[in-house]
Amino acid sequence: MTKQGDLSDRLQADVYWEVVKEALDDAGLSLSDVDGLIGSAPEGLGIRASLPGGAFTDFTGNPLRFHATTNIGASAQSAGMGLAAMAIAHGLASVVVIPTVAAGQAPGYAGADRNDAVARMAQLGSPYEYLWGTTRVADYAVVARRHMHEYGTTEEQLAEIAVAQRLGATLNPLSVNGRRGEITIEDVMTSRPIAEPLKLLDCCLVNQGAGCVVMTRASDVRAQGKHVPVVMLGWGEGHGYLDPCKAPSLAGFEGGRVAADAAFGMAGVTRDDIDVAGISDHFTINVLVELEDAGFCAKGEGGAFVENQATRIGGRLPVNTDGGFLSNSHAGSCGLFTTIELVRQLRHDAGPRQVEGAQLGYAHGVGGVSQVQYGAVYGRA
Repeated sequence: MTKQGDLSDRLQADVYWEVVKEALDDAGLSLSDVDGLIGSAPEGLGIRASLPGGAFTDFTGNPLRFHATTNIGASAQSAGMGLAAMAIAHGLASVVVIPTVAAGQAPGYAGADRNDAVARMAQLGSPYEYLWGTTRVADYAVVARRHMHEYGTTEEQLAEIAVAQRLGATLNPLSVNGRRGEITIEDVMTSRPIAEPLKLLDCCLVNQGAGCVVMTRASDVRAQGKHVPVVMLGWGEGHGYLDPCKAPSLAGFEGGRVAADAAFGMAGVTRDDIDVAGISDHFTINVLVELEDAGFCAKGEGGAFVENQATRIGGRLPVNTDGGFLSNSHAGSCGLFTTIELVRQLRHDAGPRQVEGAQLGYAHGVGGVSQVQYGAVYGRA
């Protein structure tokens, strides 16, 4: 990962190549080894933006054998790791890079017009929202309110999620909010309302930054001997609905269960085996609902699950130990940062926020208002 925060003074292409090369250096590889790409190439116009595989090779002079994208919103890149794994397993690629970059003055990251942003976000919802507009925080406020109505979930339980993740951020030198210190439940409860019941400290960051993951065969990683391999053991997607008016429930989303069941079924492990998790946290309610949907607790028990510091480092299931989107970074396809943190944890390279003896990690991400989701199980080989 690069520095996170404000990169508006840098060219997107420069940041892109910086993070790709750093990831390859970390893997003991070079650009000449890369024959696969997930997602975008350096920022470009017209055909350069629509054909990223070709744009990538313009800079490297190296033809790619594989390129793919997924449509899972902010989790697109991390979900794309499943496609990368399949490509490698079937001999379609040997080394795949999965980058995400938000830098420069790109719309949506710096200086975006608020009314334009509201209008664009509304297009993901129902025809009624096309007329009146919406925001993501308003969408998830509805989810939070519905969950509270059905199950008695409290604002204090949501606040505990923000507190737990800020603690991890203070131990993460790259985090945007870590330098601001720890917060308390009272701090969250007294922060200003954004879309009730969600308050300022229930909401993710808006910032810039970049990250990149390199995937290859585990046997090749062992041969290089630079790192303990972290292996994708299982992966799945779940696409539940598009129009929120058509969702069977706004207190939980079947796509999350579909994705998680596929990932755990492929991996051959159980939820109880997981040592550390990365759960998409655009807002605090995400973590609570996704823990339920992924099967770590029963529907309606997410509030009780996160109480008593259960998701903090040292708790029964540490979640988003780097600070998550709430306190680490929310930039570009930020779900990739979740995976990067799990890799650090399973390598035992997380420093003061290391989960002792971590062997298995679970990543779960959403796009939009949980319309589409993915799950992945990773293990220390």
